[in-house]
Amino acid sequence: MRRRIVKDAGFTLVEILCVLALIGLMTSVVVLNMPTPKSSLDKQAELLTGQVNAMVQDGLISGSVTAAGFSKDGYALYVFENSEWSERAAAQWSDSYRLTLSRATAKLDMPKTAEPLILFQPTGLSTPFELTLSDRETKYALLSKGDGQIELVKFAP
Repeated sequence: MRRRIVKDAGFTLVEILCVLALIGLMTSVVVLNMPTPKSSLDKQAELLTGQVNAMVQDGLISGSVTAAGFSKDGYALYVFENSEWSERAAAQWSDSYRLTLSRATAKLDMPKTAEPLILFQPTGLSTPFELTLSDRETKYALLSKGDGQIELVKFAP
């Protein structure tokens, strides 16, 4: 007597292809929803904007005059205490960026060292200014219209 061997154990080619298609679809959804890595300019512009806005808010609360200074090498944030400027935060630019600074519609030459140039009054008023930071791919502008708030604007490449 011959025995018949049943070959129903296993998967068909169609079933395997369907599983591979589903895995591919799920992988593409994950990859497309991953955040893009930020460049050093992106990080630097966001950090600077956050620091300046926090300093302005602290000055409003404490009733102190605060200031920001920019140079080709970096920036510094100041508070006017005891009849003198004291530095609260300072940082160097992480890369060599192209910088321009305009204060009240007048373009300024970037100083060699950071010094208090942009004043923020405890009343909420400030010096209107525009600081642009750019590299090969991206350009940002930190803008203040004189209302004490700093806005970060990213220009399309």
